[in-house]
Amino acid sequence: MMQPGSSYRDSTRASDADRAQVCAILDNAYADGELDADEHRQRCSSAMSAKTHVQLLELISDLQAPPPVFTQQPTIAVKVSPNRKWIVGATACGVAAVAILGFIIAAWHSGSSSSPTAPVAAPNAPVAAPTAPVQAPTKSFNSDSTGTYLPLADVVATVSGDFQDDLGHAPEHVNCPGDLAGQVGAFERCSIVDHGKRYTADVTVTAVNGIRITTHESINEVVPPPSGP
Repeated sequence: MMQPGSSYRDSTRASDADRAQVCAILDNAYADGELDADEHRQRCSSAMSAKTHVQLLELISDLQAPPPVFTQQPTIAVKVSPNRKWIVGATACGVAAVAILGFIIAAWHSGSSSSPTAPVAAPNAPVAAPTAPVQAPTKSFNSDSTGTYLPLADVVATVSGDFQDDLGHAPEHVNCPGDLAGQVGAFERCSIVDHGKRYTADVTVTAVNGIRITTHESINEVVPPPSGP
């Protein structure tokens, strides 16, 4: 039976806001234990398809909630009882009510103020200027205004290679004074340390053909002088 003051003419049509308000009342009734899951789901479904105020009021006439005021915006908040557990299927009405309320609020805002709809184009990234292809470095003897010479790194590599050929393994450390001049007779003495022993490596330029330099290496172990008696 409907509560006093809640009656409406049968011809009064229900709005989406009215249906959302009744769904909120049903959600509260489910949270308080007045409705079980099946009743809640069935009544929510009927509320969403109701055409008139009378049909909506019949769905909540046996509940303890006060009758809704359909002429106002719904303000009923859904409360959750700590003694009941929600199930996924039982919240369908509440989700639908929130969606309807969101649609109403969005429509109200769209009528009061306009928002830009044209997308803002992102600034174009600057086009990098084409760069010349990078050539892979080539290993060769260098030449400058002072003439052709053998770089220090090549001198060290030559000494290390000869030491490995003679002793079967690369030396631990090789130290050479610097670049070797590209002149026949140019000479450098490098020092080698390997497994506690010291060696000398004499590097001599024997031929120069353009940027091609030929050298001769002589590696000798440094024998410490005998200790005194």
